[in-house]
Amino acid sequence: MLIPSDYFTSPAHYQPRIAILVGCQDNLMALSWHMPISKSPFRYAIGVREENMTHTMLLEYRSCTLNFLPFSSYEAIDICGRAHGGDKLADSGLTATNRDKNGNMIIDESDTVFACDVIDTYQNGDHTLFILEIQETYINISVPSQPTLFFGQGCYATITNNIRANKPVV
Repeated sequence: MLIPSDYFTSPAHYQPRIAILVGCQDNLMALSWHMPISKSPFRYAIGVREENMTHTMLLEYRSCTLNFLPFSSYEAIDICGRAHGGDKLADSGLTATNRDKNGNMIIDESDTVFACDVIDTYQNGDHTLFILEIQETYINISVPSQPTLFFGQGCYATITNNIRANKPVV
């Protein structure tokens, strides 16, 4: 079913993006503005609005975790995205048994977690781009990899088929 284009408040929000949780110390923030930017060294970029507490914390602590949760956790991601302040971990029902070397939460329910150091920032539009260098990667083999896609306005989806193309690795 096609949705009228005015359904979303901004056309910039209408694109499927993988939703993640950024863990900075005891703070969690839902985020969909992110992407890998370098393979070697492994670097990632995230866009965070200046008015978010996470923005201030990233500048202060210079590190975070990127927690990729499966689609079954979409409600927890949504809770963390709608709440401002408070104990988002408790409110979401997620757990964080471990922390990275910098004290940032590693969400147990994640299928993949990147522990990152902030190496640079770049102000662009209404977001600051934080350039992160991945220091450690954690893979949870007991969680199925089914990414949570965020469309905006509380709309979530996932992919249903995983296919691995047979091609030579270069």
